[in-house]
Amino acid sequence: MKNRIIYLIMLCVPLAWLTSCEEEELGPKLGDSNSFSAPKLSNSATSTPVELNADNAQNLFEEFSWSKANYGVNIPVDYLLELSATTDFSEVLNLANTKTTSATITVEDFNDAVLELGLPAFEESTVSLRVKTIVVGAALDTLISESISRTVTTYRLSECGDFCTVGIIGSASPGDWGTDTDMRLADASGADRSTWTIKLFLKAGEVKFRASDGWDTNWGAAAFPSGTGELNGPNIPIATAGYYEVTFNDKSGEYTFTQLAAPEFTSIGIIGSATSGGWDSDTDLTQDTGDPHLWTGSITLTDGEAKFRANDDWANNWGAETFLSGHGVAGGANIPVTAGTYTVRFNDATGEYFFFNDATAYATIGVIGDATANGWDADTDLTQNPNNPYLWSGIITLSDGEAKFRADDDWTNNWGGAGFPSGTSIKNGPNIAVSAGTYVVSFNSGTGEYRLLK
Repeated sequence: MKNRIIYLIMLCVPLAWLTSCEEEELGPKLGDSNSFSAPKLSNSATSTPVELNADNAQNLFEEFSWSKANYGVNIPVDYLLELSATTDFSEVLNLANTKTTSATITVEDFNDAVLELGLPAFEESTVSLRVKTIVVGAALDTLISESISRTVTTYRLSECGDFCTVGIIGSASPGDWGTDTDMRLADASGADRSTWTIKLFLKAGEVKFRASDGWDTNWGAAAFPSGTGELNGPNIPIATAGYYEVTFNDKSGEYTFTQLAAPEFTSIGIIGSATSGGWDSDTDLTQDTGDPHLWTGSITLTDGEAKFRANDDWANNWGAETFLSGHGVAGGANIPVTAGTYTVRFNDATGEYFFFNDATAYATIGVIGDATANGWDADTDLTQNPNNPYLWSGIITLSDGEAKFRADDDWTNNWGGAGFPSGTSIKNGPNIAVSAGTYVVSFNSGTGEYRLLK
């Protein structure tokens, strides 16, 4: 009888334990979310503006530290140190991801992050920082600290990304297999230094993309109109001649060719407050005899604004925010104009426009000066763009010194300016003071615009 009683007691123990498990949860129990407390940055809310310098790239910019987030129980938390160009953190960049309550940020780290946000180099910018929590594997509220700000002037070791130039070359391109037609950065003022674009006429044939006007780095593939170019890949086939908008990314190799509708217009004119007809009537340009999309003309303008439009009507009009040259887009902004008499060149298929101070098509354009290898004795010639006889470029190694541009190896036509690494030169202008380096030099002999990129 005694043994039976003991056995019955043992049967009852698991039942009681199971009942207890159903009534109580195992593990720590979270409190109400209203009791949670976010991390708090211990760094000052603001600081004295700092000029970042490449010479100190590996030095400490700042060690950011913060208090632990409190969820009421001891659970592992990841912390994100976020950076934003705006106080509302509408777009953020993760400056650090850590399980600790601090992050050490170097000058290079901070500089590169600010540039990646799209803020300009060599200019003072103010950015915001905050700390945000992530609890991996648990559906818990994200806790966010109050923000602080830092004001810095950034630097850029190169104004280029991986490459200063990327061009299209091949039997379908304006320069055939002999000369690249240079593309331009799709977002020249932003952080994307890898996406290139161009609008141009392509013949039926083949093309490739290549960097720095050489075959050391080139991309191709068999796919069209879009694909992913491989290094030293096959030629890209262009089956149908026409105007195309081409985009290419030199990091991913992705490319697209979009054929453009290119209607032929009866007339193209300039209209706006800078013209003698104001916004009431167009000053018509002359259609090129060899290219129905190319229009030229001479016009005297006052300070003001202007646009290009077709057939004396607003159904087709083009504008942009740059002067003396630019890429007009349909329905774009008014072009800001400085008074002067100009030779105008406009392509209604590509939107590219120029207001030339000098419409002479020179045989050669070179760089000369004590900053060049040949000194003041001989020019280092640039290469003419096969798509536009007024655009010239080349890769040149310069020393500290001075330089000028000149035409046809003669001083009759020469240009100089006060700006470096870019500016707008004038005929017989001052010598350009340059710093040592290897540069991609570009020059527009029609407008005088120049740029040196490295």
